Amino acid sequence: MVSNPSIQFMLYETLLKKIRKRRASSNKGANDVTALEIFLLGAVAKLGATVVTYPLLVIKSRLQAKQDIGADKRHQYKGTLDALMKIIRYEGFHGFYKGMGTKIVQSVLAAAILFMVKEELVKCARWLLTGRSAANAIR
Repeated sequence: MVSNPSIQFMLYETLLKKIRKRRASSNKGANDVTALEIFLLGAVAKLGATVVTYPLLVIKSRLQAKQDIGADKRHQYKGTLDALMKIIRYEGFHGFYKGMGTKIVQSVLAAAILFMVKEELVKCARWLLTGRSAANAIR
């Protein structure tokens, strides 16, 4: 499940660059991104990554779950492709997203806080090392 954080960081950095570029071109003078904006960017990035990768997590979980012999054939899987096809056939695409609400609440909040704290720490470190704020460093 390395793909989830990879997608998350790619989305976060892309969105952050777009915001900074838009601010720089608007000539408002304030290129700095607020902690709330960072929090929201982190949440959106994690949400996007989770929506994209959650079906893979469902398939992985179902393959790892104990499968009783003699049980319902709809829940016995021979491999990844078989699990994929049976989930689509018997549950529809909705089957790939069962239980995602709980995962979203837990992981999106954690990621949003993580990104906000990380960016604030970077600002503090930059200020300590250079004596300039991030807004002054960009100019």
